[in-house]
Amino acid sequence: MRTRPGRGRQRGRKGVVAAALVAVVGLALAGCSGDGDGTDGGAGGGGGSEGEQAVETDATLGKVRGDLDDAQAADALAAVTEVVDGWIDGGYAGDYPRSTFDDAFGAFTEDARELALAQPAVMSNAEVGGELEGAEVTQRSVSVDLLGVRGKPAGATAHVVLTVELAGGVDRSDQVTGRLLLTPGKDGWRVFGFDVSRGEEGA
Repeated sequence: MRTRPGRGRQRGRKGVVAAALVAVVGLALAGCSGDGDGTDGGAGGGGGSEGEQAVETDATLGKVRGDLDDAQAADALAAVTEVVDGWIDGGYAGDYPRSTFDDAFGAFTEDARELALAQPAVMSNAEVGGELEGAEVTQRSVSVDLLGVRGKPAGATAHVVLTVELAGGVDRSDQVTGRLLLTPGKDGWRVFGFDVSRGEEGA
């Protein structure tokens, strides 16, 4: 059951889940993770304030399937991590109070962005952004699985673990976990699907 954060410390908050696997190419990436593309927007990440990244992202390469050499895998890891960082910085970090989080999804396809914006309790701090005095991402780790086809990166699954500290009218520590599914295009890597959950840490 989804609970709506109010003022004061939120205890016992149940986790909420956002899921949107919105392209057929996800079938290929299911094997990549071990467990429709769009054309609008840029390949870079979302916005946010300069210097807001309090901790560096711990980015690691996971499983590599198909035909990719070490250099290609390293380049893809860096590019995918940049996209994921854009979502993290635009969706969870930055200046508060605020009510606009669209920049977090600049590297999402049109369909994925629409679905992410419709799930503000999970995919960003939009549900409580107007009540916050500050938010800090104190843990950010990303493990990227890659799929290579004919010697080129063809897909990626980014497994994400975040800890987000909220302060102000809402005062709690949340953990965000899940995966983003990405595909490369002429404008760079794009997020076409996601499966993300969020809940209060320790609840």
